[in-house]
Order: sequence, then structure tokens, then C-alpha cells
Amino acid sequence: MTTIESRVRDRIDKSGMTQAKVARAVGLTEVQLSKSLRGSRQFSAAEVAGLAAELGVSMHWLVTGDEDPMLIQIAARHVFEGFTEGYRAVSAKDDSQLLNDISLLYRQAYGS
Repeated sequence: MTTIESRVRDRIDKSGMTQAKVARAVGLTEVQLSKSLRGSRQFSAAEVAGLAAELGVSMHWLVTGDEDPMLIQIAARHVFEGFTEGYRAVSAKDDSQLLNDISLLYRQAYGS
């Protein structure tokens, strides 16, 4: 069974950051972090939140080891531009123009 401590330790190792840097970033001393990683001191909820943010993982994953089932994922619409051969995000202005064009098409086809 993996623990919060082992997941934090693993993420610190993978991040390339030192324990000292992580400790400072979340408001702990190196001794406090070391004790927590050894299991002789528990992390507070605020510390787990700080560690999650600093290590780029969710609090849910740190606590459970499972991906967060309530994670919100956002997908953006992109347009391929042949001239630049690249993609760009569609803006509200682009959407507004597209909707106006569609509206015009319907008005012309079916009358207003």
C-alpha cells in the first residue's frame, strides 16, 4: 500500500527539486518535511494542498493514489491555418463572426 509520504517522496524525486526547496515552497522546515516523509509527523491538509500545487499533482491523487474522478478537463477548439501551417485557438470574436454568418445564411434561406 502506498502512502501520502511515498507519493510525495516519489514526486519530489521526479521533479528534480530538492526537499529543502519543496519544504520552503510549502512553508515547512526541512526537518518537518523529513519527519513527515518518514511517517513520524503527519502532513496537515494545508500542507498537502501546498505540496500538490508545488509538485503539479492533485490533492486527491496525493491522498488516495487514484486520479481525481471530479477533475475538470477543458478542451479548446482550434483552427488549422493552411498559410502558416499551424493551429490557433478560436476566440470569442471568431465564434461571434461564425454565428453571425450562420444566422445570415438562415435568414437568406428562410426569410426573417
